[in-house]
Amino acid sequence: MEIHEAASRGERLSRLDLLVFSSPVILFQAIELAWRTYLPSFFSATLALPIAAVGMLLLAARLFDGLIDPFVGWASDRFPTRFGLRRPWMAIGAPLVSIGAIGLFWAAPGTSIATLAAWSLVFHLGYTLTATPHGGWGLELSRDKHERVRLMGAKVWVGMAGMILTLMLPSLLERGFGLGRGAQVGALGAAIVLLAPLTAVLVLRRISEPDARGAERVPNPLAMFGDMLRTREMRRIVILYGLLGIADAAAAGTFLFFVEQALALPGWGSTLMLVQGVIPLALLPLWARASRHFGKRRTLLATYGWQALVAPIALLLPAGSLIGLVLWLVARSLTFGVDYMLLRAMVSDITRREVEQGQRWSSSRYALFNVTLRLAMGVGVAAALGALGVAGFVPSAPADGETLLVVRATYALPSAIAALIACALLTRAAWRPARAQAGQFPDPGFEAPEPARIPAALRACKVP
Repeated sequence: MEIHEAASRGERLSRLDLLVFSSPVILFQAIELAWRTYLPSFFSATLALPIAAVGMLLLAARLFDGLIDPFVGWASDRFPTRFGLRRPWMAIGAPLVSIGAIGLFWAAPGTSIATLAAWSLVFHLGYTLTATPHGGWGLELSRDKHERVRLMGAKVWVGMAGMILTLMLPSLLERGFGLGRGAQVGALGAAIVLLAPLTAVLVLRRISEPDARGAERVPNPLAMFGDMLRTREMRRIVILYGLLGIADAAAAGTFLFFVEQALALPGWGSTLMLVQGVIPLALLPLWARASRHFGKRRTLLATYGWQALVAPIALLLPAGSLIGLVLWLVARSLTFGVDYMLLRAMVSDITRREVEQGQRWSSSRYALFNVTLRLAMGVGVAAALGALGVAGFVPSAPADGETLLVVRATYALPSAIAALIACALLTRAAWRPARAQAGQFPDPGFEAPEPARIPAALRACKVP
């Protein structure tokens, strides 16, 4: 049975189809892991580039994403081919990812910022051509809101599993062979070069797209973005995406500096990142069930509240305490991935209603939310690395106590502040049933829990 046929009848997707369709997320996770965590350290320490300049390079790449993402989404909705709406773009994008990765991950000392910027454009163009159509494709796959949470949960789960597998390479080189950051980044680049074509081929060969015939013409990206911001519900999701991107990128971009310099645990950065990926593999299915029972708003509120409590503890961790750091990372990772899963499920709820009305705008919708997320990530990592540069932090040189405190604060405080703002936003959100209102989308993430289901046998009974 083809996956879209099962989805159109509201059936549960098979685990194999979920795995195959989610497989490109392993590639996307490897790209984000490298771009947010390893490449800042590689560019500044191994290639000896100024840390503030590295931050601006990362921001420029995200700005490029923000420029092209809406137009790639619009084009993949607008121009059907005999191969489908999404397939041709993914087929073009995957090789570009591999080509760009070769130039970035195997750059030699002395490589200029301009050269790295050129390779970054190729790399991110391929990334967008692959990720945006794939994301739009996924938003259309089911009519059932709980199945959409399951699908988004599967994508996040596969991404976490992929992160663990990807991290095993640099971790093995770090702990097993004592190799430095250059070798670790090179191995990560080799994995990306292979994953890009492999995962694209798996999806393109097995998964069929829904029929695009009879769909309405998608509006231009600017008009859709304006329409998206007219409703309170959509603005709320956009703000949550922005907070998530800033906090996540700031923490990821400074994690290795936090572990190896601020906590004086050199040679443990890659290995400790595995801790943050293992816990969510077990807990994400439980969080998906919790959202089904309590609703997305309450579940998100619980996860953000936990992050607001746990993140500031990083300021108090004693230097050199490996056990203390591991315990704290375990506590912090209890809610990892839940925000991504539920926010994407909210967007999928909206997109599914559009599909049922004959509108195939899912890639455009996905792209416009991605713009928010990626621009926020660019701002987050640029601000974090810029703050370290202002404080005089140099990764390859010893730092005094005040500078190391700045490293801790730059790593921990953005997550805590973003979580507090998200809690305030969710607490003030109106509690409304998920039903369409005049001229507005229903609020997909703030629905009341489902009423209890009464068995048919009991419904048939007559009360005397």
